[in-house]
Amino acid sequence: KPNFSDKSLNTVATDAGESVKPGDSITYIINYENSGIRTVDELRIIARVPENTQFLKANKKVDIRQDKKELTFVVDQNIRRGEKGSVSFTVEVDKPLDNGVLVVLDKVLFDYKIKNKSYSEAIEANLSCKVTSSPKFDSFSVEAVDENGGYLRRGDVVDYIIRFKNTGDMNATGVNVKTTLTDNVTIIRESITNNGEVLNDEIMWQIGDLVVNKPYYLSFKVKVKDNLADGEAIINVALLSCNQEVNEEKSVESKVKLFPDFSTSEVFLYDLNGGYLWAGETIRAKVVLRNTGEKVAESYKLICPIPNGVTYISKSGTPEGIRWSDEIRGLVWDLENLEVGQEKEITFDMRVNDDLLYKGGNISTNFKIQSEDNEIDIPSKSIAVKKRVNMTIVAMGDSLIAYSNWVQEFDNLLESTYPYADYNTIASGVPGEMAFQGARRFDSSVAPYHPSIIIIAYGTNDAGGSLSRFASNLEELVIKSRKLGATVFLNLIGPLVGPKWTGKQSYPEYNNAIRQIGSKYGIPVIDVLTPLSQDPGRYLSDGCHYTPEGASVVAQTVFSAVRQYLDDIGDRRR
Repeated sequence: KPNFSDKSLNTVATDAGESVKPGDSITYIINYENSGIRTVDELRIIARVPENTQFLKANKKVDIRQDKKELTFVVDQNIRRGEKGSVSFTVEVDKPLDNGVLVVLDKVLFDYKIKNKSYSEAIEANLSCKVTSSPKFDSFSVEAVDENGGYLRRGDVVDYIIRFKNTGDMNATGVNVKTTLTDNVTIIRESITNNGEVLNDEIMWQIGDLVVNKPYYLSFKVKVKDNLADGEAIINVALLSCNQEVNEEKSVESKVKLFPDFSTSEVFLYDLNGGYLWAGETIRAKVVLRNTGEKVAESYKLICPIPNGVTYISKSGTPEGIRWSDEIRGLVWDLENLEVGQEKEITFDMRVNDDLLYKGGNISTNFKIQSEDNEIDIPSKSIAVKKRVNMTIVAMGDSLIAYSNWVQEFDNLLESTYPYADYNTIASGVPGEMAFQGARRFDSSVAPYHPSIIIIAYGTNDAGGSLSRFASNLEELVIKSRKLGATVFLNLIGPLVGPKWTGKQSYPEYNNAIRQIGSKYGIPVIDVLTPLSQDPGRYLSDGCHYTPEGASVVAQTVFSAVRQYLDDIGDRRR
């Protein structure tokens, strides 16, 4: 008998149920067992990827042919009697896909050899899943835009935009959109897009087919009639339908206003000193009041609470109608007779409070206009107050810090370059110290300062010892520094020249380790080696430690590197 004829042992199964959705995955498991009495050679299991699906993966090596539709598993060279196993493959259901489509796997073939004779066994699968899908239009929306802005008035033109997209998992057919308008507008026919047809107060679009995820929009314009009463509503109701009986309805309503309109009024804030705004400087507020309504504003008020963080400069405000109000802690102007289409400017000055010196902040307005029992918020404006930088920097290392003033010179360069910044630059150097000793004292002698920048300069004393130990301890220092939130810099070892330092001539290897750690953690490495090597006789007092000129070179080199990570006022870049 054929070796794979037992249909209870050689089967095809799937993890899918009776129905699937487009985009779902289906896994087919093919079980095999040699129930014959002879060993099988070169078993190949051949399956067709079902229509309306795409091959995703297989649990074993598979040969894919015929436009990725025929799968061939080479199972084993020798399958003895009673040996069994399984292979599987996964497909993805096409998306989009029409509702009711069947995904079918009919059969698989077992091709094999016994000795030199070939055999083929068809394993009936008869596995079928039904696709469940539908169009979806949950993004259907209608928007009304008054071309003139502000309140809606007689004679205004309103743009209507209808947006939709089929976000379902099948294409829609027979799509129609209809919009119904109230009779208090006139449709501007030439503005209708996409061949919309007008019938009385309705516009109809016959869209037809709508594929998945293709955005669609329709638009048209109307003109508000001149006989509308105050508060009268203009309503647009839009309906989308399709052959798949999926319907969406949206509406948008706008109301006509017929009184003084200050909605286009604005406020402007100016730094009278120019450049960045700092504590103690002066801000000028200018309010432009505009009546874009349909009648005169006979009596109205401008209400200007003084923003937090500033103080009103006495007698700086426009004098017409001005008064101080303790209730709002600000200024009120009682004004009259602003004609339609006219505008009026009100100005006053404010001083930025000193308590913003080190914390900075935003000065934001909250001004209002009252007219005929209506209160209108003027859109807020803000102006940023820069905070003075107050930063702690620690340079830690060995005698090259302890016996040198380069850290102080570095601080002087920072202070002179950034006049609005205060730097507390700390030289934390211990003569003869190695990286492992620095790591031990870090928590007690560096961390308590909570530095924003840490410059690590070790390696001179470590050179000639264990390179791996040095690298490990330096990496520990980097990790500790970054946990504090500090920006970390690594200094290279400077040149070591002369017989005194013969045992440390391997220091270039230590510099390589410094560079590798810098690259690993994405932190800058400061090359003090190159500039010092230009004239070691001048820059080094004993072939290692810095002369005053050498200290200046190191200070300038470190400053040039750190400066790239500071902004234009000397604060750390974020």
